[in-house]
Amino acid sequence: MEQIANATAEERAALETLRESMSDLKAQLNVIKTRHTVGGRGYTHSIPNYGRIIREGLSEYSRRIERNLNAANEEERIDFYLGLLDVLAGIKRWHERILELLRDTCSDIQCERLISAYERVPFQPARDFFEAIVAYNFVYYLDDCDNPGRVDQELFPYYERDLVSGRTTHREAVELIRCLWENTDANSGWSAGIGGTTSAGEPAYNDLTIACLEAAQGIRRPNLQLHVRRDMPPPVWNAALDTIATGCGLPALYNEEEYLRSLLDAHLGVSEQDLGWHNGGGCTETMIHGRSNVGSLDAGINLPLILAQTFQNHLSTVDSFSKLLAVYKEDVAGVVAEIAREVSADQEMKAKFRPQPMRNLLIDDCIDNGREFNAGGARYNWSVINVAGLANVIDSLAAVREVVFEKEEKTGAELIAILRQNYEGEEALRLRMERCPRFGNDDPRADEIAADIAEFLFRQFLRYAPWRGGKFLASCLMFVTYANAGIPVGALPDGRLAGTPLADSAGPVQGRDRSGPTAMLKSVAAIPHYLAPGTLVVNARFTQDFFATESGRAKLQELVRTYFDMGGMQLQINVVDQEVLRDAIARPERHQDLIVRVGGYSEYFNRLSPALKQTVLERTEYGL
Repeated sequence: MEQIANATAEERAALETLRESMSDLKAQLNVIKTRHTVGGRGYTHSIPNYGRIIREGLSEYSRRIERNLNAANEEERIDFYLGLLDVLAGIKRWHERILELLRDTCSDIQCERLISAYERVPFQPARDFFEAIVAYNFVYYLDDCDNPGRVDQELFPYYERDLVSGRTTHREAVELIRCLWENTDANSGWSAGIGGTTSAGEPAYNDLTIACLEAAQGIRRPNLQLHVRRDMPPPVWNAALDTIATGCGLPALYNEEEYLRSLLDAHLGVSEQDLGWHNGGGCTETMIHGRSNVGSLDAGINLPLILAQTFQNHLSTVDSFSKLLAVYKEDVAGVVAEIAREVSADQEMKAKFRPQPMRNLLIDDCIDNGREFNAGGARYNWSVINVAGLANVIDSLAAVREVVFEKEEKTGAELIAILRQNYEGEEALRLRMERCPRFGNDDPRADEIAADIAEFLFRQFLRYAPWRGGKFLASCLMFVTYANAGIPVGALPDGRLAGTPLADSAGPVQGRDRSGPTAMLKSVAAIPHYLAPGTLVVNARFTQDFFATESGRAKLQELVRTYFDMGGMQLQINVVDQEVLRDAIARPERHQDLIVRVGGYSEYFNRLSPALKQTVLERTEYGL
């Protein structure tokens, strides 16, 4: 406003025209109108192709752009390549300023080493591990500090050569990776995947995988994702358990074989060579490292919000539970179709009005395609949609089946009236509803509903293709959104009061799993995870004694392996004492560094809202 006030009449007119134009542009990009935007409204995380830049250098990128520019004969492609050269020029100037600052302010040996590295990377190929990790960190900042991606796979060749030649050590690797993790944490960055499978289908575990685990002890970010194969070596297991035991919630554990199968079965066009490069972006929205434009999260679907409306419209008139279930599925299908339409329209508008020049440079295959990132230039394109309140829906439907249709303790109309009053004067009934079958206790009366609803929903999303290509992949990674997602939802038949938080991600409603960890994981495994490769996040709390002895570690490892063998695809573990949480709520100043796992990532406990802190406290804690 100050610039407008001090401008000439001609300048004011130009600025006003620009403001009106930008307002109009913002309106055209405001496409997703649905209330079902849990955790996302057309947002897109990404992972640069770090390894290619480290191997080739940005100067080779410049030459590649020039070659494509010389061969281009369409105005749009010519402008695209000219724009990329401008981006590289900007990066070059920023790189020069970093070097100027280092030369002016640093004089010790470490600074000299850093200056020497920056005099080469990222414009020339890295020659050793130190240069490779400096280049990696530089590129991480170029993409707005989003996701580090597959760090151990990209950096291991440099580390291995230096380790053999005596130029580096395992301890130095841990220290350097820790620097990268601290930069990620300082910028609230996101996900890094380690281990898993090579492009040739072989195990991808190495000494740098262990270094990545050791460097993550006690830190909040990145969302370290350990890809667990059946043949994962014991030293990697031990390093993972050591890090989890520090209470940071890292690493989360991923069922590698099931992810590979799930991505193939979704018919996303992922080549076998690229499959092993899958990595969660953001919280953990599945994409392919260096090669993807994945809407993450493009939108969400609030299942209890739909269920409450279904009850209002139909519970008093349907004469069987099967008919109630059928009309609920119809309502869900309608919302899925609405989400698919709006996300596709949003993607089309972004292709026209929201270019992302930096990602055109960093993500394959935008340069070779001569196509903008948001216009489909990346190799792989799909959309991840967040599912909220699945466990609330399961428990509510199980309660209605028992109380209304099986035992006829209340009519549908009576129950609707009670829900409208938020159980006021009906506490005895609310407690009665809480005694109905609960998801998370290996109870088939709840778990069969879970399997039915989840499979229907996931397959509904897979029916549709987004505008940019690929499929809609369901996920359930509520991070901190499950409290706000509950605000518009009225009282439910599971005993939940109006406006209170929903279930945290794909597990049971916090505190309702009361039959042990095996029963909880068996219930969660009843859901067809492979139909939702966007990632179904599952939180579990275990006491420290699981990690204190070899027998406790073996039992935990066996529990995880059994869950994965049943089809579970992701598990993240909290290790924090209940009394510590209570004290942190009462005296937050004493617990500034307390970290807990929420949804798809770890967060400082003091940053959570009071409602979210209470839900963490309510989680069932499993001990030996």
